[in-house]
Amino acid sequence: MSAPPLRLLTHPGPMAPERRESRADAAARAFRFSLMPGRSLHEGLVGAMGRIGAASAAFVLTGGGFARLKYCIAAPNPEGPQVARYSAPIPAGPVGLIGASAALGIDVEGQPIVHCHALLCGADGAVFGGHLLPHEAMVGDEPPLVFARAFSRVAIAQRPDAETAMSIFHPKVAEPAHG
Repeated sequence: MSAPPLRLLTHPGPMAPERRESRADAAARAFRFSLMPGRSLHEGLVGAMGRIGAASAAFVLTGGGFARLKYCIAAPNPEGPQVARYSAPIPAGPVGLIGASAALGIDVEGQPIVHCHALLCGADGAVFGGHLLPHEAMVGDEPPLVFARAFSRVAIAQRPDAETAMSIFHPKVAEPAHG
């Protein structure tokens, strides 16, 4: 079986003059914890980072599994203007987690958002993966282990992006914590 030919995707909008943005946070901290069985991925990551006052975080997850979840895969978007979109949600579970990468940021309405891509294994041994729907990913009896890099001075905020015609993450200086 041969691989499909590669194709060049060109976003609909103008290319930003600065393609990479970064911010430094000397107060960043590293953590390791397990998610709570029976709770959602969103609840586990947002709750853990909220308890330590993190404005944003980057995560690596490994091992354990989810009792059930929904995920999507990238698909061409013939309707445009975006060149790609997510597929309809695909239910799965129980599944083992081989590994995942996630980010905690702030959505366009100012609410916490988790973005996670994972490599999973079904009960039959089949390996698959994609973009997890964090509110729908319910942690199983053996929870994943999370390695987190938490930022209190830098936020990762979604904002509209002219080039992709989507809202995507950009770093920004975090608002001071109140309380």
